[in-house]
Amino acid sequence: MNTRRERSLLARVVTHIGVAFVAVELVVLAISVGLLWNSLVDERVEHVARYAAAVREQARWALLHEPSQGEGRALDAALDAALEGNARPGEAEEPPRFLPPSGAPVRVWVFRGLEAREFSRDGRLLAASEAPWPATEWPAVVRARLAHPELAATVDVSARRVQRLEPLADVGAPAVLYLQSSLRDVNQSVALFALIAFLAGGLALVFAATITMGFLRKALLLPLARIIEADNAARRGDREGGVIDAGDIPDDEVGAIMRSRNRLFEGMLRAQAQLDANNAELARQREELRVWGRELERLVQDKTAALLRAREILHRNEKLAALGRLAANVAHEINNPLACIAGYAEEAREELERGGEAGVVAEALTTIEEQAFRCKDILKRLLGLARADEVRPEPVELVSLVRETAALAERSLKSRAVELRLELPEGELWLDSDPTALQQIALNLIENAADAAVVGEPPAWVVVSLEGDAGEVCLCLRDSGRGIPAAELGRIFDPFYTTKPVGRGTGLGLAICQSLVERLGGRIEAGNADSGGAEFRVRLPLRPRAAEAPAAVPGTRSADASPLVEVALRAVGDTADPDA
Repeated sequence: MNTRRERSLLARVVTHIGVAFVAVELVVLAISVGLLWNSLVDERVEHVARYAAAVREQARWALLHEPSQGEGRALDAALDAALEGNARPGEAEEPPRFLPPSGAPVRVWVFRGLEAREFSRDGRLLAASEAPWPATEWPAVVRARLAHPELAATVDVSARRVQRLEPLADVGAPAVLYLQSSLRDVNQSVALFALIAFLAGGLALVFAATITMGFLRKALLLPLARIIEADNAARRGDREGGVIDAGDIPDDEVGAIMRSRNRLFEGMLRAQAQLDANNAELARQREELRVWGRELERLVQDKTAALLRAREILHRNEKLAALGRLAANVAHEINNPLACIAGYAEEAREELERGGEAGVVAEALTTIEEQAFRCKDILKRLLGLARADEVRPEPVELVSLVRETAALAERSLKSRAVELRLELPEGELWLDSDPTALQQIALNLIENAADAAVVGEPPAWVVVSLEGDAGEVCLCLRDSGRGIPAAELGRIFDPFYTTKPVGRGTGLGLAICQSLVERLGGRIEAGNADSGGAEFRVRLPLRPRAAEAPAAVPGTRSADASPLVEVALRAVGDTADPDA
């Protein structure tokens, strides 16, 4: 539940306006007070200057006619007056008339030598004992002026007083006329003015706030309240109350907002009516679709039954076709071992006819036995492809296995004038793999390479090499044939795809090689060598990757992914195992 407390818009507006008015008032008041204070101080400075002009000659005369100056000083003054024509020698000179200017009181002091004497308003120079200097030390400006009497008059204004210093010349020792006027009355006048101005501004602020509140209530709050009232009515579903009457809408920006709100609400009502109509139409169409759906469901059931019957017929036909393909696959795979058996049987027969040694015959029979068992193992492995049997890894020395496989294929290659070259490392390469599968892969690739080399430029040759790398070993076969066309690189691993003449190949050898390599955890790559012929690389891990599915090799296709081979192998997989 939203418990946020609502605040009055009018109060906030009035508060902000009031704060702005107070700030403006304070700024104006500060400026006015500053101007008034400067004006009053300037008047006081002029008053002190007039007072200094009035008292200057009187103070000078008093210093010159002090009794303590002696007769010589009086005589000099009389002579000076006589020379100026103001008096005859021997007559006493009258003091100048002192008329102090009216206005603020000004205290006058005369500093000469070591004495500070006050000059009274009645024109007398009081003795130091009658009016002593009120401070313990003389002002620094007085001491500086006594040290340099040639300086002109100066005025010093502070917040509390106005001070004026003038040098007194021709009075014997250096003397300074010091005038001081307090600014207390000026400060009091300025403070009173500030107070009256502030109170007047406050009253004006209260009056302006009252007028502003009334105006805002009429121009802003009442229209906003009407908008809220209309929104509440709209939420209750009252369509008439949700529209603001034209008589309640003022002709200003708030009125523009209210009119825009009315247009929006009326647009929402029209949209809601359109939505209701659309929903009704959708309900009608949904009912029609439901009827059509029941009819379509009946038709789908009929078609499904027909498709099931057709699939059964197709399944029987595919099983027959799969049996034929499997027969071709078996014939392709056991052709090489049978060729070896035939060759060694012929050699043993010739040896027996010549009355040769029993060891040679025994060796031939041993090879025939091994190849016969190899045929049997190949048949079991083809059945295992359909049943997804796992390979049985064991330690295998790959260099020796490649030499043995090359020896098996050497007779067949010599009969076709194809040279078999081995580029094997001197040491040993051990890995955990299935030796039967490895020999089948190598033999298939050697036979394919020999078939490709025969159609190339003589001399025909096949190179088998082994390369050990970090974590894997690579079995590489290159031939002297014409290479693989770029258009066929993506299809050479497809089952039943072959470029050999009819009757020379079934297109299953490379597909089975790829399937076996992937089951061993490796990958096979096809391409063209720099010499121009084809090049196949079988990469196998030195250690088995347990429980890891074979990864797809870019640019190749897996034989297991072919539905034709899968159907063929599964069809025969349903039959009894010959070894069982």
